[in-house]
Amino acid sequence: MALLLFTSTSTLAPAAAAAVASVNPSPHNSLLPKFAASHSPTNSINRSPLKAVKIVLATNFSSNRGRARRSPCPPLCVAAPPTSPVTEGEEEEVVEWEEQEESMSSKFSWRDNWYPVSLIEDLDPRLPTPFQLLSREIVLWKDRATGEWIAFDDKCPHRLAPLSEGRIDEDGNLQCSYHGWSFDRCGSCTRIPQALPEGPEARAVLSPRACSTRLPTLVSQGLLFVWPDENGWERAAATKPPMLPDDFDDPSFSTVTIQRDLFYGYDTLMENVSDPSHIDFAHHKVTGRRDRAKPLTFKLESSGVWGFGGSNDGNPRITAKFVAPCYAMNKIEIDTKLPIFGDQKWKIWICSFNIPMAPGKTRSIVCSARNFFQFTMPGPAWWQVVPRWYEHWTSNKVYDGDMIVLQGQEKIFLSKSIEDSLDVNKQYGKLTFTPTQADRFVLAFRNWLRKHGNSEPEWFGPSNQQPLPSTILSKRQMLDRFEQHTLKCSSCKGAYAALQILQKLLIGVSVICCATAGIPSEMQLRIVLGGLAILSAGLAYALFELQKNFVFVDYVHADID
Repeated sequence: MALLLFTSTSTLAPAAAAAVASVNPSPHNSLLPKFAASHSPTNSINRSPLKAVKIVLATNFSSNRGRARRSPCPPLCVAAPPTSPVTEGEEEEVVEWEEQEESMSSKFSWRDNWYPVSLIEDLDPRLPTPFQLLSREIVLWKDRATGEWIAFDDKCPHRLAPLSEGRIDEDGNLQCSYHGWSFDRCGSCTRIPQALPEGPEARAVLSPRACSTRLPTLVSQGLLFVWPDENGWERAAATKPPMLPDDFDDPSFSTVTIQRDLFYGYDTLMENVSDPSHIDFAHHKVTGRRDRAKPLTFKLESSGVWGFGGSNDGNPRITAKFVAPCYAMNKIEIDTKLPIFGDQKWKIWICSFNIPMAPGKTRSIVCSARNFFQFTMPGPAWWQVVPRWYEHWTSNKVYDGDMIVLQGQEKIFLSKSIEDSLDVNKQYGKLTFTPTQADRFVLAFRNWLRKHGNSEPEWFGPSNQQPLPSTILSKRQMLDRFEQHTLKCSSCKGAYAALQILQKLLIGVSVICCATAGIPSEMQLRIVLGGLAILSAGLAYALFELQKNFVFVDYVHADID
């Protein structure tokens, strides 16, 4: 995806612009769990860095619990230094495209992992939010009393209505909008409005069948994580979440975050973020330039069930790592020289989480950091020189540059797999021609998915019942920024609403000035009112054009010289 998330490529040195994309972290230490009694969640990566992550343990319900239906569990706070999937002494293997024997011991467990589902700053604590994770419909909401983010199955146990269509009631519980059943943070039913005050109906609220299913949740570094298995509380408590590098907490680095839902598959997106060589062409004049394309000699340095890692030599130096199931980290180091300032060592981090929502649908969460060309100031988001929503305009151009290309690629792969009844990952080397080292990480990911990932995520339910979005959606729908991003981004949603209000005010001013321009007897005043009418109308139209950046902007590669 090559999401550099900077305001403009034109400000970068040629080496930097040529260096954008791929996947990587740095080696990290292991995690030791310890219990604590309190926790303060972070709201954003670049404002309040979190030094501990919190796993909220839900109450376990059983059929014989009677009236003692819940016992609050203390939160588990886990010290969280940066992590590494490779331990000292672990055998490393160099992976090329080749048929290798598969063993059950090398299989990756898709459901035994933390998945980031949203940036905390883009979640509305006043409302329940729906989400899909591995085709499992869940609802995210914030408990008012504890400040914890909760994840339930998105269905009321009463008549299976979606809880995401409900609300947070007066007691701070999640209430179903269909019949008013309410549920506390542990999933226990707290109210059935239709039940009689005495007798069996009154006791129905205590039944395990009246409970909502809760999943483990965790807040770390401004991200909300969900563990997709309701029976995995112990494994979740013992498992460290993927962490952003320490540089994200360094005040000398400026950071940008964005999330967008994409209508192509997890494997298509992961292949894309593993491919640095597409940047200069797919993102020409956004984060790359066609005339700067050059050979990229990547080496695969290690691989295993955990993922893979590698790098290149030269300037810029790109170090990449994929940490299964969805974390891709990319570090770009550039040695350059500037007038007056002299020798510079620039560093860029591009860390992306590529979350498999459902077959043919993936959420991309990208966090980037850089230690040069700072455009941030101390203070809240609205005070920044370059607001977050404006930086998202550039980021969405990057998404758009890939969108239709990846849609077409995925459609061809799907048709091949159906026509010839083949597994794309097993036959990838025959379906494609990848003769250069620039494709080393793409092949490494396809090898990992085939060898360890069973060729696709472990979905909840069948994966082939409906046609995939990329096969039926139009170009306009594929490039729909409003549904895919704006509605899910607090910054862009707020800016879009503000521009709409300002546009209406300017239209009102223009109408009033036009209506009153003929009233004054003085010609000079008439000219002023007429001028204000024209100016207001012009500004209103300009705001209308700006709003398109939140909704839809067509992307035609051939039109970009």
